[in-house]
Amino acid sequence: MLVVSLVLAAVAAFGISMAQAKVYEAKATLIVGQSLTSPNPDYTQLLASQQLASTYASVATHRPHLEAVIAKLGLATTPVELSKRIAAVAPVDSSLVVITAQAQSPTEAAAVANSLADELVAASPTIQGRQADLQASVEEDLRSTQAQVLATQAQIDSLTGLTDRTPEQEAQLETLENRLVTLRSTYATLLSYVSASASNLLSISEPAIAPDSAVAPRPLLNAFLAGLLGLLLAVAVAVGVEFFRDPIKDIDDVQAVTGLSTLGIVGRMKGDDRRHEMYHLAGLLYPRSAVSEAYRALRANLDFASLDQPVRTLLVTSAMPGEGKTVTAANLAVVLAQAGRRVILVDADLRKPGVHVMFGLRNTHGLTSLIHLQGTAVESAVQMTEQENLSVITTGPLPPNPAELLGTQRMRSILNDLAAQCDVVVVDSPPVQAVADALILGSFMDGTLFVVDASRSRRRSVHRAREALDRAGARVLGVVLNRVALGAQERYAGYYVEPVESTAGATDSRAT
Repeated sequence: MLVVSLVLAAVAAFGISMAQAKVYEAKATLIVGQSLTSPNPDYTQLLASQQLASTYASVATHRPHLEAVIAKLGLATTPVELSKRIAAVAPVDSSLVVITAQAQSPTEAAAVANSLADELVAASPTIQGRQADLQASVEEDLRSTQAQVLATQAQIDSLTGLTDRTPEQEAQLETLENRLVTLRSTYATLLSYVSASASNLLSISEPAIAPDSAVAPRPLLNAFLAGLLGLLLAVAVAVGVEFFRDPIKDIDDVQAVTGLSTLGIVGRMKGDDRRHEMYHLAGLLYPRSAVSEAYRALRANLDFASLDQPVRTLLVTSAMPGEGKTVTAANLAVVLAQAGRRVILVDADLRKPGVHVMFGLRNTHGLTSLIHLQGTAVESAVQMTEQENLSVITTGPLPPNPAELLGTQRMRSILNDLAAQCDVVVVDSPPVQAVADALILGSFMDGTLFVVDASRSRRRSVHRAREALDRAGARVLGVVLNRVALGAQERYAGYYVEPVESTAGATDSRAT
């Protein structure tokens, strides 16, 4: 999937890029002020030119200038569309303005950039309120004064070169020298006036030329970037699938992840999450339902799995909370009792007990009472149920140290005493990955039944729980695949069983 995603994205991007129209780009550079032509540039004028450059860059793309460019070149476009193809920037700490134009023709790109530069140069004297005719008049006066200075100086030099001057020539020389002083003063005044506005003048430093190659599209670069993006997306999808779509849905998944056989396949009951816990006792309340048949099949398969080593104490656990271990333990105890066996169901989940709620029993005295009170007979904690041959020992008061209590020798003695009084002791425990209680109990139980929820159990958590049970030395008999879709359950069973809904109403009335 990774390779295919990379190749497809790269090929698609390359094909799309090749099909797109080519775009050419041309640049024209303007300079603000006289920092290049002045022999002795003034720092103040240079700083003002740098600040004015950003102003020129901002007004370059104003509508009047764009309209003038469109009219001059006869472009079939609008100022708004043309503005999207033009950019004017002023580099930091520089008195330059760079105009960039893009077009589908090299000559058009250069023409647009140069035309806009010309428009900006033509408009530059008026940007700060100066009139073009006044500026031209001052420059004309400056040139005229300069010519008069040169002519007067030439006359003075001619008279000065005479060795014998007449009185009239002396008077003329004096008049010319006074006039030269006046002209030079006028020239200095005009020159200072022109220099004062020199920082606001624009001139083209580098005109735009038609580019040889297009700037866009770039097929190879686009293909590389698209391939990289396709690869990253494929990796993200793969990780997401691995993380979010990692459930165990059927017996093949169970075998692949745990290496264990599936001893029972229990379907999901309608209203499983909304009804009171007592209605989860399908074996007691809905004896003709598909779920009850599934628990009876689990009972039969459990007998076959323990032919060589009979199971007197059976632990029921799961990898994570909410996977149905308590419901499985309770219903398995019910169907075992219905088969004529003496069964004691022990709630060893000292953190979140649920057996007493399911059977509607008191929880004031139970397993923790037997552990704490040495010498107390186990019969004192046993409570009878409506199901013949089935008794229950609830947790009793919850302790602050459950794992330590379950690992005591007293707990083992209690289980041995219970096993001596009945045929099977079914023990409900906390999940394996939540706490260490199930691992402690599994190490000295005859067998362990592992519950997997087909709608929420994840491969990783189930695999880690299976490994933890192996390390603890637990004898895992097999897996109960819980909450399987009804259709899938019937496919596995291979025969028809009456749906839950057909007897639910009558049974609920009887239970009430």
